[in-house]
Amino acid sequence: MSAEAHGEDAASSLVLEDVQRRLRNAFGSSISPRDVPLLPPEPRKQQQEQPQQPWESFRSRATAVREELRRAHIEGAISWLRAELLEMRFQNRQLARTFVDLNLEMQRLKIENELFMASECPTLGKSTVSPE
Repeated sequence: MSAEAHGEDAASSLVLEDVQRRLRNAFGSSISPRDVPLLPPEPRKQQQEQPQQPWESFRSRATAVREELRRAHIEGAISWLRAELLEMRFQNRQLARTFVDLNLEMQRLKIENELFMASECPTLGKSTVSPE
């Protein structure tokens, strides 16, 4: 792996970590209680024996479901960003290859043009070379 590719990977990792942190901050409280499915109530007999147990259990389950939804949402966004960054890296390399090819072609045409001009006008070719 070249130093340039290693640098790109490090930069991509830093960008992904920053985006992940921002997504966690942005979506930390975006899931409302209405997004959490309701659980069936406990049977009445158990509710009378332990009146607060089902409610606390429901709260802990709802919190766990909200947390899982939030994590799934963030992981989906991070996966999408990772795919976009890989696509951008691929396009960047394609553009770099295209620019190198264009530069080589321009240099070739410039030399070809100079040779053509020298062959068409012999005095021009002689005047550029100083006799010593």
